Amino acid sequence: MTTIEDFRKCSDSEWLEMLVASVRSPIVSGLTFPSFPPVDLQSQFVGSANENALREAHRFYALMKQTAQQYGKPIGRDSAFLDFGTGWGRFLRFAWKDVAEDNLFGVDIDPDVIALTKSNGVPGKLSTIEPLGALNMPDASVDAILAYSVFTHLPERVHLHWMAEFKRITRSGAIVALTVEPRRFLEFVASLEGKVPESGWHAGLQRFSAEAKNRLAEFDAGRLVYLPTGGGDHRGAEIYGDAICPIQYLQDKWGPEFAVRVHIDDPSRFWQAAVILQRV
Repeated sequence: MTTIEDFRKCSDSEWLEMLVASVRSPIVSGLTFPSFPPVDLQSQFVGSANENALREAHRFYALMKQTAQQYGKPIGRDSAFLDFGTGWGRFLRFAWKDVAEDNLFGVDIDPDVIALTKSNGVPGKLSTIEPLGALNMPDASVDAILAYSVFTHLPERVHLHWMAEFKRITRSGAIVALTVEPRRFLEFVASLEGKVPESGWHAGLQRFSAEAKNRLAEFDAGRLVYLPTGGGDHRGAEIYGDAICPIQYLQDKWGPEFAVRVHIDDPSRFWQAAVILQRV
């Protein structure tokens, strides 16, 4: 019987192509892969679906792995790996090759998507968390945390709450890979003022165009700017919206426990700004 152990040594690019092939058929090279949720649900959570969603995730996961290796904390079989805001388990599919299944964890505030992700066979220990709850993980027990497009949506009190939890659960040297909305997103929201919206998403943001313009100076002063746009079920505007976060804010609030190792604000690589921090 073919198991994940048979593929531990395959390259990341080979694994990516196997994951892409698993969109069409759950069995690839004798290994049974997790199934995928409907395309519209995939897009609802990550803005894309199937192959496009996987290739986007691969770029970010590869950056995380490269940085972890560079700074002496490689992601391997014995690493405790947390996908924070796992959604339908896109990133856990990548970590599955590298990390023992018992060391994979995924959490989300949406109980419906956690139930679906479990039923689709995504590997790891999956659980629901409260928006201002606690992680069911011991102090200093985690080696790597991935939080893609999560802190881009959190108001300051929620951001700081989970920052404190990350400080509690991470070991020395642990890597935290996350994304933040950069200044260009605030500029984009401001630019929508007076225009005919191209989509429902644009229409929702346009309500905050004047506010976004007025708060550019706040961002430039190193403060987090939050627009309470809301996100539907399980994501009221009091806990979920659009958060625009300067790198200075991360340096000030996450330090001294965490140091910024990578900061990439390049839309040709990542639509949101990519940040890798390390516990020092």
